[in-house]
Amino acid sequence: MDKKTGLWLTLAFSLIYLGTIWYRPLFTSDETRYAEIAREMIAHNDWVLPQLNNLRYFEKPVMGHWLNVLSMCIFGQNEFAVRFSSALAVLLSAYLLGILIKKYQGDKLWSTWSQLVFLSSSLVFAVGTYAVLDAPLTFFLTATLVSFFLAWREKKFWHKNGYLALTGIACGCAFMTKGFLAFVVPALVIGVFLCWERRWKELFTLSWIPLLFTMLTCAPWAVMVHLEDGDFWRYFVVVEHLQRFIEKENSQHPQPFWFFIPILIVGIVPWILLLPSIIRGYRGKINSLFQDALLRYFACWAVLPFIFFSLSSGKLATYILPCFPAIAALIAYGLLQQINDNSEDKYFKVLLKIIIYCFVLAIVSILVAQLLMLLKITPLALYDNSEWGKLSLGIIAVVGWILLLHIAIKSPAKSRQYLWFISGSMLAMLVVHFIVPNHVLAAKAPEKFLLAQEHRIRPETTIVCYKNLITAVCWYYKRDNVFIYSRGGELEYGLSHPEAQGRLLSEDDFAALVKNPENHVVIIMDSKRLMKELPEGDFKIWKNSMLFQEYNTP
Repeated sequence: MDKKTGLWLTLAFSLIYLGTIWYRPLFTSDETRYAEIAREMIAHNDWVLPQLNNLRYFEKPVMGHWLNVLSMCIFGQNEFAVRFSSALAVLLSAYLLGILIKKYQGDKLWSTWSQLVFLSSSLVFAVGTYAVLDAPLTFFLTATLVSFFLAWREKKFWHKNGYLALTGIACGCAFMTKGFLAFVVPALVIGVFLCWERRWKELFTLSWIPLLFTMLTCAPWAVMVHLEDGDFWRYFVVVEHLQRFIEKENSQHPQPFWFFIPILIVGIVPWILLLPSIIRGYRGKINSLFQDALLRYFACWAVLPFIFFSLSSGKLATYILPCFPAIAALIAYGLLQQINDNSEDKYFKVLLKIIIYCFVLAIVSILVAQLLMLLKITPLALYDNSEWGKLSLGIIAVVGWILLLHIAIKSPAKSRQYLWFISGSMLAMLVVHFIVPNHVLAAKAPEKFLLAQEHRIRPETTIVCYKNLITAVCWYYKRDNVFIYSRGGELEYGLSHPEAQGRLLSEDDFAALVKNPENHVVIIMDSKRLMKELPEGDFKIWKNSMLFQEYNTP
């Protein structure tokens, strides 16, 4: 892969990750949650204690919120700013992965292909263009593991200790992003790797500088948050870590042990389609290949955190993202072994033809469904009658993808075949935010619904909200005094504090509130069941499974 191709790939991925994240509205509840916490930090000028709806919110430490605050201060309070830290974190993770391979191996080809595999994997793209903390966590963990390996290989005293200091700083930032995972993941990877290398004694000689700089990085905020709220560390350690990892019944997002296996398979699409080619690249070479220290390191990095996350009772698909830099490097290495093999990859060309046929069938099926809806034969289709622009753009992208796959089939060199193959995926990544169907946006992004009723909200209006929409209501109405109806949800801990007394309303509390004609009240919820128990109001709209009801209209 020449420099020109590498430059084009850099520009393409910068555009894919940073050039499109402004378009799609924020999804509930993750994106609006992290947007609102950062907004309230700015509004309250409180950089220590995370709050949501002016209630204590101790599920995560502060670094991820700081990144969002910084982004908002630069770009404003908008979709781009909210997603910027995730997108930048993924790009920087790819950069560090390339630096590690290039510096240790001097192999620019493996370095570039590893970055390409990482950035084009579906889970990396999904998380990197979505406002959650897993992408910044992955960056800081990548920085930790990259710095340590470079320190381990470095012979010069000051360079070695400098890398160890960077290891500690990055680990401290990872802890301040998402907690004790910052210690567990590097400890597993590094500990097993050094034992594999039969240099386990270095666990005790190389750990002191990283530990010192980790503590120096975390200590100022750790002390300040304790002084501001002495219960932070009890709740964060016991509830958010020990209970979530151990308890199956009370943990958030309980899933079976094998949950991450299908997530991994889908997460490395489209590269999972090349698995036979990757396996052939490793076939007969496993023992010799894994004599290399860096390949051993990547194997530990890919496998051990995956097992640890699988053992946890609470699981979300995004949790395994820190494994993906290593997974990408291992995939890239296998592909390069296959590229260097002079034999023809017949499976690959057959695969491309099958994909082309599937794409053609998909286009025909979508057009038939749209036509049947237009003729009012069926009420359902991927897009409604107002979305012909999205449909057209989607079809153009798929046709372009088919053409790129056809070029891949005709290319004589295997490296070019794989590049054309991934170019189609990159084209899809570029347009995906612009072709999300309206029914998906209506279900996940309440922006239009809430802003359409914004004229009914006055400064003195009492806003009441059911738990699922609370973050979106706070974000779009720029309010942090919203009352919660029936259940506290993720704000239950914050509602337990004395200053939050009265913020959680029962059915009787709400009825008493609206009974007073001096109280201008609106309630927003997405529960049909709870909606039936509400008193009749002056104005009511139910749309896209969301209710806005007004009482005592001025």
